Amino acid sequence: MLSAEDLTFAYADGDPIVAEWTTTFEAGTTTAITGPSGCGKSTLLYLLGLMLQPSAGHVMLRGTPVDALRDAERARLRAHTFGFVFQDAALDATRTVLDNVIETALYRRQSRHEAIQTAYELLERFGVEIREAHRPGQISGGQAQRIALCRAMLADPPVFLADEPTGNLDPATSETVIQALRDRAADGACVVVATHDPAVVEACDRRIRLGAAS
Repeated sequence: MLSAEDLTFAYADGDPIVAEWTTTFEAGTTTAITGPSGCGKSTLLYLLGLMLQPSAGHVMLRGTPVDALRDAERARLRAHTFGFVFQDAALDATRTVLDNVIETALYRRQSRHEAIQTAYELLERFGVEIREAHRPGQISGGQAQRIALCRAMLADPPVFLADEPTGNLDPATSETVIQALRDRAADGACVVVATHDPAVVEACDRRIRLGAAS
């Protein structure tokens, strides 16, 4: 489903954050990427999710290089194929919670009515009991993280990337999120998670360690 071939990324005049990194992520599997802070876990997810372009090497989707596509084509792939949960939730403070969840539906030209119905189902599943008019500044960090998860899952993406998805959650809610990630894989998705959470690592099919320690 998703692979990296000699993937390298460095900012100008800096040492590589990711260097000649190669691996394959199969459909229907969950992979935990672990390692110390600063080892490049988040950067790697951004590369795999086509939000950063590599300095060298390639990101392959179903065997086809996609990292060098035009901006519009990469954006289309992100809207239709990738679900991404950011470490800081990355919700738009100027929009309601509901509009944050259904944001990606606009890029897919999905029916707003259909997107709203699915959004409510996801919010209920992850225990986010809030009024639709609430904005991100009126909710907790844990709620924001769960809302970001709902947004990423709205379109049942075949590639699901998550950066510390349980970082702000209590154990019971973390368990719900972990099960949701496993359910995505059971439905055939390729799930890749950057995490420090031992429970997430234990639940994944495979672990990849970055850096000198984990």
